[in-house]
Amino acid sequence: MGVAIASKFVPLALIFIYSRFMTVQDYGVINLFMSYIWIFAIVMSLNLHTGIGRYIYSVDAEFDSFLGTTLLAIGTIYLAVVIAILFNTDHFSLLLGLPRQLVFLMLVVVVGQIAESLLTQVAIFNQHSSLLLKVVSIKAAATFLLSIGLLFVLSSEKYLAVVYADAIASFSILIYFLVSLRTTVRWTFKMNHFRYLLNYSLPLIPYMLSLTLLSQFDRVLIDRYFGKESTGLYSLAYNFGMLLLMVVTAVLNTFSPAFFAALNKKDYARVTNDSKNVFALAVVVSALLVLFGQDFAALFAPAKYASGFDLIPTVAIGGLCFVVFQIWVRVIAYVNRTMLISIIAIVATVTNLTLNYWLLPIVGYKIAALTTVVAYLLMSLGCVAMLNYVVRLFRVNVLSEIIYISALVALTLFFQNFELKTLLENTLKLIVLAFIIWNLKDQLIELVQSKKVSQTA
Repeated sequence: MGVAIASKFVPLALIFIYSRFMTVQDYGVINLFMSYIWIFAIVMSLNLHTGIGRYIYSVDAEFDSFLGTTLLAIGTIYLAVVIAILFNTDHFSLLLGLPRQLVFLMLVVVVGQIAESLLTQVAIFNQHSSLLLKVVSIKAAATFLLSIGLLFVLSSEKYLAVVYADAIASFSILIYFLVSLRTTVRWTFKMNHFRYLLNYSLPLIPYMLSLTLLSQFDRVLIDRYFGKESTGLYSLAYNFGMLLLMVVTAVLNTFSPAFFAALNKKDYARVTNDSKNVFALAVVVSALLVLFGQDFAALFAPAKYASGFDLIPTVAIGGLCFVVFQIWVRVIAYVNRTMLISIIAIVATVTNLTLNYWLLPIVGYKIAALTTVVAYLLMSLGCVAMLNYVVRLFRVNVLSEIIYISALVALTLFFQNFELKTLLENTLKLIVLAFIIWNLKDQLIELVQSKKVSQTA
């Protein structure tokens, strides 16, 4: 939990602190830059770094040689892509819509992200969570402090402050990772290890790339059609509205041991019950963002972003749709049907990109929030359909989830289309929020109690 919170510190600072120092255009540039990071991390590693987290739990694991094979493979692929980019920097700069300087810095940040992923997987396996928390916390603190210092120094292009700090921290993580594992890794290349990496990691590329494109590529298209200012306005609203996912992801992580233990025991009633309880928490957080997200943004974010605040309720509803997928996709992963996950993600991503290419030039940049809702809802419904008609481990019913999502859509449409006096509007919103919490109180109480029981056990 601590690692999850520390890793989100810089993204939160980007919303509440860095945005105050930057122009809307600069904020658009930094968000566009970050949109490319994990896309390139997947491409520049062929996703091989994810294979570590699966292999080390094998009974007959040869971890030292497997790690050496992984690092050599990733290093070779990474260097090949770096050479290709360096020989075509102007082309990539134009293609990505980023200054040349950011293209170079992106290469450093990407390798740091890959190293941090590997470090995290190894630390979790070795049960060195406290060490991992220290490393991630130090990185977050160093990035933040260095960014703040550079923000005061730079007179223009203030996005460079965050990127320079992130690049320095990322390179430091890379050095720390290589030094900390110097006695663990055996620098050898074994073809059987490489085949294992390919068999595990390659099928997940469409899924991971699709998820990244789905969550990030709308900003790339907005930049193409409308420029950096619209990208900045959309990014702040999107980042604010997706605060829900930070909360729910952390809660889902804490329930993972109980979730898989229940699946192993075929206690599907417990799986369903815990999942419904987690969704209840997500509904409450979503309702807060739908009803009061614009007010919170006006209170904590600079006024220069205000024209994008009306997107926050729509983004929050999209996040709630995605929570349904987050909850139930774990069952597909449990039965090792990862190709089904990739199919779902590909269909949703193609739908999202098609809608954005069609509607953005006609309607404007704000339609991207609605197309994201459609894509996330499609992913969730596709996931449930796969579980019920392909996996068929047990029956999943999400009718109540659809009802809550529909209710929040209705509330958003009502409050955005009917002008009410401020006092009356806020009173109605408080009544609605109280009603939702009261209606879900039993599930929320059970969520806390079930977590306490699992911790005691």
